[in-house]
Amino acid sequence: MSQPAHDAGHAADRKLSIHTPGHGSYLTYIRNFVGDLARQVGFPEEDIAKIEMSVDEACSNVVKHAYAPKKKWLWQHRHPEIRLDLQVQANQIIIEIHDHGQQFDFAAYRPDAIPERLKDMKTNGYGISIMREFMDEVTYSSSDATGNTLRLVKYLKKT
Repeated sequence: MSQPAHDAGHAADRKLSIHTPGHGSYLTYIRNFVGDLARQVGFPEEDIAKIEMSVDEACSNVVKHAYAPKKKWLWQHRHPEIRLDLQVQANQIIIEIHDHGQQFDFAAYRPDAIPERLKDMKTNGYGISIMREFMDEVTYSSSDATGNTLRLVKYLKKT
């Protein structure tokens, strides 16, 4: 699919939204969409990889945990979905990931340090640590009325 060429100046102050079913088969599409936008803004490839990995981990958590079949999640009368609201400003990209799945106590969650997890050969539980390491801001909110929102922010460093 061909896309129009954009430079960082044209990408400034844009808002985009995408909705996908809350299934793992859409993670590649989400990751590519976010990566392409970060590239248009002018992020270096190393930061694009960090943004993509953070968004992929966040959306994977939604699929695996928030919409887990045996958990009670908000608005179960609806099909699982993920909505991303992306906003590009002059020096940052803001990615809000919304779902209506199981709520999570993000503030209280303190995973083992990554070196400890690797030493113990643990294969899961790296997602939030990766997001906190790779993004400049990571916040989470949840309410019965609006569902869950994970907000990821990455600043474009001037070179």
